[in-house]
Amino acid sequence: MDALTVVQPALVLAAIAPTALLGRWVARRLGQPEVVGEITVCLLLGVLLVTGTGWGGPQSQGKDALKELGHFGLALFLVGAAQEIRGGAARLSGRAVAWLTVGSALLPMAAGGLLAVWVLEYGGPRLRGGAETPALVLMLAVSLAVTAVPVLAGILKDRGIERTGTGRLAMASAITIDAVTWVLLALAVGLATGEGGIGRAAAVLAVGVVGGYLLRRLAATAPVRAAADAHPAVLLILIAVAAFAASTATGRLGLTDVFGAVLVGLALPADGEHGAFARAARTLGRTGRLALPVLFTITGTSLAVGPDALFSWQAVALGTALAIVSKLIGSYLGARAGAQSHLEGMRLAALMNTRGLTEIVALQIGYSAGILTPGLYLALVIMALVTTALSGPLLWAVDRRGRTAPTAAEPVLQPAER
Repeated sequence: MDALTVVQPALVLAAIAPTALLGRWVARRLGQPEVVGEITVCLLLGVLLVTGTGWGGPQSQGKDALKELGHFGLALFLVGAAQEIRGGAARLSGRAVAWLTVGSALLPMAAGGLLAVWVLEYGGPRLRGGAETPALVLMLAVSLAVTAVPVLAGILKDRGIERTGTGRLAMASAITIDAVTWVLLALAVGLATGEGGIGRAAAVLAVGVVGGYLLRRLAATAPVRAAADAHPAVLLILIAVAAFAASTATGRLGLTDVFGAVLVGLALPADGEHGAFARAARTLGRTGRLALPVLFTITGTSLAVGPDALFSWQAVALGTALAIVSKLIGSYLGARAGAQSHLEGMRLAALMNTRGLTEIVALQIGYSAGILTPGLYLALVIMALVTTALSGPLLWAVDRRGRTAPTAAEPVLQPAER
């Protein structure tokens, strides 16, 4: 084995750890959730690795191994995050999840359609590109509708609200939105490439849901629960293997690896804070959290190895404004329609505006399929970073208003204070 195969990725890993710690420290100083600072500096580290050292291109030694490590960490982290949805004292209202999902998805999709109209009419050929019009419209609609499940889960954990009604409702809605948007993304790619990926993506979605339900019923049986209590180490390994296998399968069959890992997490029984399944999920979630900076950094390298992009400040400004306004208004209206209070609606709107890593992965797929031009790709990446960074200030403003509001105005499902 060539020494560079080991040395280069080892040096990258050595650089990632202090960079992630620096990002968390800066985020705390700025009043941001730690994961926002972490993803920002790690993305920048990825760009710097390519531009400064040349490492990070498709043929770089050890890049594939680090990418797999990052995705494995993401799968473990999401198992823990998804299992938290099934915990907590209150049961989620189906009406609340449905309305928040509808509001947080439909209005941003319509805003994406407006952005597509502007691109088609005024963007010019370099920004518009040569993609089929339906594929471009659908791609931009998906881009504005996404809520990033991994980053949202990190924000909820940073603020200590992952087990509250607010956190569980936001996560359940984000998972539903992303499952739908990944199917629509597959349709957009199919329209652009002529491969017809929508049928396969829909089939994977259906099989995954059924498989998750059956796994949930099996895990809830008395013999399985007894075995889980008696052999916690074996349970830990089995869940980790299942999460990696499910995430890899859904990623290769037309959806995202996020979907498979979330299904495994949701299939685990809600056996209380000290139950065997809950303990295993928390352990895996903490372990996976340590590997997320690797995934952020590898994603950053993909931003640097793309072609020279046409910068359009109009596309950046319009795309970012439409993304923020549509997500905040749509999520707030959806939360209110789902019987949430005014303050809770604002808090949920701030959380659902997070796009982050899921958005960047979706944009990378759209660019690779030839739907997005370099200029549009760059504009939407900037939008993703801005909307994610806004989560901290928006939540701070909402929480400050909540502390000054009368007690009687507090919502029924009030999240715990940090």
